[in-house]
Amino acid sequence: MRIGAFDVRYVSHVCFLFTSPGGNVVLTDPLFAEGFEWKGKVEKYLSPPEIAVGDITRCDAVFVSHIHGDHYDPDTIKTLVNNTAATVWAPPDVTEDLAGRGVTPERLVPLAEGASLSAGDVEATAYAGYDNSFDEEGRANKFSLLLQADGTRIFYSGDCHDPPPAMSGQEVDATFAWPHPDDGKLAGFCRAFKMPQYVLMHGDKFEPGDFFCNFDYAAEKRRVEAVLPNVEVVVPERVRSI
Repeated sequence: MRIGAFDVRYVSHVCFLFTSPGGNVVLTDPLFAEGFEWKGKVEKYLSPPEIAVGDITRCDAVFVSHIHGDHYDPDTIKTLVNNTAATVWAPPDVTEDLAGRGVTPERLVPLAEGASLSAGDVEATAYAGYDNSFDEEGRANKFSLLLQADGTRIFYSGDCHDPPPAMSGQEVDATFAWPHPDDGKLAGFCRAFKMPQYVLMHGDKFEPGDFFCNFDYAAEKRRVEAVLPNVEVVVPERVRSI
């Protein structure tokens, strides 16, 4: 999938490889584990990636939006750090957890609201706090990300349910977001931006599936198109090899 200057490859669930014109790669929320714990149960991953984490040989930054298990897979991140030159952009609770697992501090970038980041020719800005999600120390612990390269701007929402106030009215080439089940919330989210494309995510299959997942992408595409008739809604196609 091509969005402006970025080559975008969909791995699974909320994991995308964004490659810039200069060949720099930002990977979002990778999940290669067989499952994760959620509300006292193990969510078994029924539709895992069709590639192996070891197939990813170039990665300049890994963005982790928050610590929930379908977004934060520490073993996968450790493998990526060991196999590539990636640094990890993540909330402080995630970087602290990774440090405790042996990831060296120079590979970890704790995020704060408005943080400016770069990976080669990719410039990024992290947004947080507006979703009212904070850790026990009062630090923002759920982030979204604006990626920019060669004039292209892509907004990756992570798990945020509202648009960042700082992005209100701004133009982006595409928004990557989970389709809020409330049509009014969905419309409010998307109309905060000026955008031609909306890329669906967060719908992979899990069992028992006690969180927002397991949806029919085709049905969600039709629903979002009805709510946003002037926006192209994209169901991303998974990569089968790299």
